[in-house]
Amino acid sequence: MKKQVFEFHPVGLDLFDKRPHHPPVGARVVKTQPAGCPKNGTMGHTFIADAETGKFIGLVLVKSLKKVT
Repeated sequence: MKKQVFEFHPVGLDLFDKRPHHPPVGARVVKTQPAGCPKNGTMGHTFIADAETGKFIGLVLVKSLKKVT
């Protein structure tokens, strides 16, 4: 199954989070679900990985992700 690709456009707290694990604006990402972590969507957050490499990036707000058509 192919994963839905999103572009990262920070909103809310993601605008102020300057930790190095956040992707640059416009980066293409996919949602991922690390083992043992809360389910994606819990409290409006989701885990993401790089769309091309699959490398885990971190936790962002769901509203910071825009579907790529």
